[in-house]
Amino acid sequence: MEIYADGKAPKTSISLTGAPMHMARGTVYYGQGLQLALSASDGAAFDGSSVSSKGVSGVKSTHYTLNGTAAAYSAALSMNKEGNQSVSYYSVDFVGNEEAPSSKQFVVDLTAPSTVLSKTGDQSEDVFSARASFLLTPSDALSGVDYTSYTFDGGTARTGTSISLGSLSDGTHTVTWYSEDEVDNKESVHSYSFYLDRIAPVANIDIQGDLCEGKFDYVSQRSKVNLTATDNKAGVKGIEYAIGNAPYSAFNGAMALPNNNGLVSISFRATDQVNNTSTVYKKTYYLDNQAPNTSISYARPQFFKQGELFITSETPVTLTARDNASGVVATTYAIDGGTETTYNGPFTVPTEGPRTLTFQSKDCVQNMEGVKTSRVHVDNSGPSIFHHFSIEPVGKKTVDGAEVNLYPNYTRLYLGATDEKVGNDRIEYSINGEPFSAYSDPRTLDISELDKFTSEKIYTVEVRAFDKLGNKSEATFQFAIGK
Repeated sequence: MEIYADGKAPKTSISLTGAPMHMARGTVYYGQGLQLALSASDGAAFDGSSVSSKGVSGVKSTHYTLNGTAAAYSAALSMNKEGNQSVSYYSVDFVGNEEAPSSKQFVVDLTAPSTVLSKTGDQSEDVFSARASFLLTPSDALSGVDYTSYTFDGGTARTGTSISLGSLSDGTHTVTWYSEDEVDNKESVHSYSFYLDRIAPVANIDIQGDLCEGKFDYVSQRSKVNLTATDNKAGVKGIEYAIGNAPYSAFNGAMALPNNNGLVSISFRATDQVNNTSTVYKKTYYLDNQAPNTSISYARPQFFKQGELFITSETPVTLTARDNASGVVATTYAIDGGTETTYNGPFTVPTEGPRTLTFQSKDCVQNMEGVKTSRVHVDNSGPSIFHHFSIEPVGKKTVDGAEVNLYPNYTRLYLGATDEKVGNDRIEYSINGEPFSAYSDPRTLDISELDKFTSEKIYTVEVRAFDKLGNKSEATFQFAIGK
């Protein structure tokens, strides 16, 4: 009988396969699919009928302890539990030689990273300006993040965590992203849809109240400036304005312009909810705060007496209105507080007596002139005519059935006229249809200085008198001349 002395213990090795591996800071990490296998050898092992000539008996069993739990090893282990792993292992041969335990520590990482999208810069809900940006913040509890990938609208994938929106066009976009850790655990793809707003608001200006378009756009001190704005997407955040060279102020509602007569400029701009600001708009107005000035004039006939103006109902009255800015649009007048009439050209005052004319004008932006007054006296009555003879009548004579006075052939006739308002201007007469002659004309002898009535016959004398306004009175009388 041969006896072999076996004094050597088996040797056991470990293998970790089937999963990605990463080492960091002295720690080994494995991903999904990891298989742990133990392999033991004891030289030329006992085959059941004979032993090795090297004197070793062969491996009888292998044992391991995984995270505190001991077990006999029979086949490769699937490492499907995440976390820190600690395994010790050894083998025993057929003659009881027991191997000193070996151990290994590693980490199984089965969880993908988690990546959070944060937004910075100009934004309003899901609307952003081109100046805004996104930041991807990945985290991984075990092996650590390897990389983060993102795409816009299904385009080319990019790696990184800082995302600029500056290259995107105006409109709706979708960003997708994910991260992968060092042992190839890949995060599910996330997506976020948003609107990139590159378009600034459009601002408008309008006038509430008095406005007249001409050489300039004229407004009054009563006019209000109103600013509005529209925006394609994010919505209007605010409107600012500046008058002249003043600094910009927030627009809060319709406002009056400074009450300074003349040109005034207003600049304005609008900003949307993501701080896109429009170009600066500018509008110039002419603020007209001065009413027109209306004057009155009277044509002929007219006559002044002791500061009082006398006219007739045929005297044209003219109103002249002037305005230095927006222009006169209407002039009205009234006589003695009567119906207000629109002035369209010279008019006359029909009724005789003292009259009060009131008048005023307004311009194109409704500046109304204060009522002006002019007082005038209308005189339509001619002088009163009278006559007398140098001697009393000596009898009567019947003419056409009517009696007339009879005077001797040396009588003389005297004429006269008086006017209550403006005074007599001249007297004219005609005898028996002759042309009219001036009475008391310094260039000729008049009827009272000539022996006009020497013939024995009937005389018909027509007399007409004119006052200083040209009002005429007429009178006719008959008499007879005898011996």
